[in-house]
Amino acid sequence: MKPKHLLLSILVVFLFSGCYTTNNFGFVDMQVMEPAVVSLPDSVVNLALVDFHRNPVSNGIEFKTNADSVVNCYAATSLKGFESQTDSVQYFHHVAVVHDGLDFFPKGLALPDSVLRSKMSAFCDSMGVQALVGLDTVWISDNSTNKQLVKRVVLGSRWSFFNTLGGSNTYWKIYADTMLWIPNRAEIIAYEKNNRYPKTFVNVLEKYGENNGIRVAMLFVPSWRWTDRLIYYSGNEEMKRADSLVVKNQWEEAAEIWTKMAKSDNKNIEAKATYNMALACEMLGHLELALEWASKSYHVYNNEDHKQKCMDYINILATRLQQQRKLKKQFGG
Repeated sequence: MKPKHLLLSILVVFLFSGCYTTNNFGFVDMQVMEPAVVSLPDSVVNLALVDFHRNPVSNGIEFKTNADSVVNCYAATSLKGFESQTDSVQYFHHVAVVHDGLDFFPKGLALPDSVLRSKMSAFCDSMGVQALVGLDTVWISDNSTNKQLVKRVVLGSRWSFFNTLGGSNTYWKIYADTMLWIPNRAEIIAYEKNNRYPKTFVNVLEKYGENNGIRVAMLFVPSWRWTDRLIYYSGNEEMKRADSLVVKNQWEEAAEIWTKMAKSDNKNIEAKATYNMALACEMLGHLELALEWASKSYHVYNNEDHKQKCMDYINILATRLQQQRKLKKQFGG
């Protein structure tokens, strides 16, 4: 596993601004990378993604006649979502996708754990992988009635994880999502007459499936997340010039101005400039320096609202420093 840039793709968007003193602020949108929930050993470089699901069994509710193909579609898009998420980060050297897992495990995963571990170890060795994520079960529970304009369907899936390099068990996790869809009149007629889910239902289902796979992948790989940060404005001409540089994503140039304005005799301007310097440092990837500037800004201006903004930002930066250390470990750094 090789490290990627931990802070890129920064898009500046100003949402609003107030009028006076430290109430004159806006927000900047940015992407940050967050560590995986599960920290795998460095030696896990290849992963198998295996589809073990069988066709659904009715839970007492009459399935529509194309339910099998719909469930298969949900399973396929879940695998696609998992694969796309791992590819976007390039965390593993290789992810081997196996769509016919039941060919290798005819009885599925309903085996004593000691037997299952032996079989999975042999399977992983044959695939040249060190860990396995399996989509074990997929189901649809449709309790919608013909009179309901908004149809409510519950989508469920169970996933397993097996690590050949440590531990003695296979771990399981179950997800369930409630999907809402509103068929038009023609689709309602077809739905009631032919007992079949329409194409619009399948389109929504595919999106749910893809998100399901992405969610599971984020357990095992770091992921990008959009967030925002507060930025101070000022009527001061130099501070305005810094604002115009931020719009152009020129953080280093803006930081030069804020560094100068951080020495201002005007405490309001000094507080804003020191705070914005913390933001510039974070944007440029210098989290420890950002924390220093945010702490300095806290002590500059004796204003409770400003102090609270600084404390909120200090907590964010402290969390990011912890995440950065975890990310370096996960990427083998």
